[in-house]
Amino acid sequence: MTNRLGTILAAALLATTLGTASSPIIGVQAATRPHLTIVQSQKAGQRIALQNASNVRDLGGYVNRKGQAIKPHRLIRANSLATLSKSDERKLVKVYHLKTDVDLRTLAEQKTAPDKRIKGVRYVSNPVFLKWGKASGDLSNRIKGAGVKNMETFYRNAVLGKQGRKAYRTLFQILLKTPKTQAVLWHCSAGKDRAGIGTMLILSALGFDKRTIQKDYLLSNKYLAKDNAAKLAADKKAGFNATQLANAKAQNGVQVAFLNAAYRAIDQKYGSVTNYLHKGLGLSKQDLTRLQKNYLTAPRN
Repeated sequence: MTNRLGTILAAALLATTLGTASSPIIGVQAATRPHLTIVQSQKAGQRIALQNASNVRDLGGYVNRKGQAIKPHRLIRANSLATLSKSDERKLVKVYHLKTDVDLRTLAEQKTAPDKRIKGVRYVSNPVFLKWGKASGDLSNRIKGAGVKNMETFYRNAVLGKQGRKAYRTLFQILLKTPKTQAVLWHCSAGKDRAGIGTMLILSALGFDKRTIQKDYLLSNKYLAKDNAAKLAADKKAGFNATQLANAKAQNGVQVAFLNAAYRAIDQKYGSVTNYLHKGLGLSKQDLTRLQKNYLTAPRN
């Protein structure tokens, strides 16, 4: 009886942490079917070591609930590519087979810090927000808790806004058209929010549970730690008070609360992420099947 109660409490805590009641954690199915327990490769989600980009990752190696793994050198998430070295460019092309660079930043960001144009790589301007404004959160950084609230607003509007849905639909259309020998990279400035939402949607379309999606999402805190420490030091030097520093710290990193804000917005309007992929982004069941065949290994017996 004690063991059973402990199991129930653990499951309840997991559901509270990773999702809402309307977005069940798919991975929990493995508890009732032990043979489907998934062990993720330690290499899955590892940073691609580049000289001038800190948060670039190959999603290859992640394993979904059917035992299918993402094929290596096919799906890459990243932060800004504005300062790539020639060595970085060669690695992305020669080792990772990069053929398409999808830029999710605002038009102003793209103009101020344009991506390095890599020979043989197609560049696609595909902003989630055309420009910054109230859609990305407008609470003053002098208000306690504004950092988290602004990010939650940002995530809700990214998935529900007309421009955001257009951008993510375009990203999926590119993935559908990309040959099996080529890689697609999508990025924003830090590679954590707009790119993180895109990654959540792609992994969802490929049959991954929320536990794996969250694990990958939170890796941005690890790979951006040095960059964020430098930003915080600059803010302190600029005279930010404690509240401003706390808000800046929240906005520089990622939190489960941000991702859950996107999930809740999707659930409230579409009922589930799957419905969002169909009705919000216009993907058919056949599209999802094609994506899975293109980017995943065969199901495990």
